[in-house]
Amino acid sequence: MNHTQRIAHVARQRRNLTKALVREAVDRYLEALAKEIANGEWVDIPGIGKVQVSREEGKGYVTSIAPGGQRVRRKVQMRLRTRIRLYERFRLRCRAEVNSVQYS
Repeated sequence: MNHTQRIAHVARQRRNLTKALVREAVDRYLEALAKEIANGEWVDIPGIGKVQVSREEGKGYVTSIAPGGQRVRRKVQMRLRTRIRLYERFRLRCRAEVNSVQYS
């Protein structure tokens, strides 16, 4: 299900909400969430878990492809580390979903 389909699904569940209202609410919520995550804070997503993105000094080298197809070795200057702590109920739900798909 993509974003548009989810918006329509939620709007169908609540007769007093239009797709436009649902879309606006969801978009504003996700914008606020993105700002908090970008600030490096632990962000609680109800029913799912907590997320944090932190910036760290880079170590080592990577090989990238420059314009013209040449491979260029460069020093890593910065890395973003993403930490996710899923709630146990959500983790179990995901495992059950994966298992039901594998054996279908």
